[in-house]
Amino acid sequence: MRPIVRRLLGRHTTAVAYLALFAALGGSAYAAVTVTGKNIKDGTVTGRDIKNRSLGTNKLSTKAVSSLAGHPGPAGPQGPSGPKGEPGPTGPIGQAGPKGDKGETGPAGPKGETGPVGPQGPAGPPAPNGISGWEYVTEGRTIPANLVVTWDVNCPSGTKALGGGVSSDALSGGEDVRLRQSAPAGAATGWLVTLANYTGSTYTAYAWAICAKVS
Repeated sequence: MRPIVRRLLGRHTTAVAYLALFAALGGSAYAAVTVTGKNIKDGTVTGRDIKNRSLGTNKLSTKAVSSLAGHPGPAGPQGPSGPKGEPGPTGPIGQAGPKGDKGETGPAGPKGETGPVGPQGPAGPPAPNGISGWEYVTEGRTIPANLVVTWDVNCPSGTKALGGGVSSDALSGGEDVRLRQSAPAGAATGWLVTLANYTGSTYTAYAWAICAKVS
């Protein structure tokens, strides 16, 4: 009897009601009492009324089990680095595959026929004329009285006469000296002059030409 009373007193604060029931039965008779959840008022059972380790997690709901989990603690300090492992052995080198055979050279193809000659292209524009190597040449002659004298002055080889003329002291003095001709000589390779002296005295005259290379 006492163990039952002690158990009820340790589990619920309303066990006084059960003791009154036992007293009414005379205190000596054994009464079988069945207590269910309907007999317990909600919110009256606390942690003190439950024996330690009497309830396993299989007796609790998932929500109740999850609420028992504590907050995660702070991360611990990083541990020292472990020693570097020894390098593994080098694997064996694979063998080279066999070399393939060289293919044979094919026969040369036949030589193609020579194509026809294309038409001649149009002539390019002529090169511009150029003058270089400009040079002044002169040659003198003595003209006796009452004579007609003809002579020329020649340009250097490879040049042409661009112009020419004749000069004399008698011509500038207004005496009777007559110029019969003054023109290019031959294929313009020099300058040709003819003078007639009617002054009654001898004088000197000069034929001159301007020569240059012409392309």
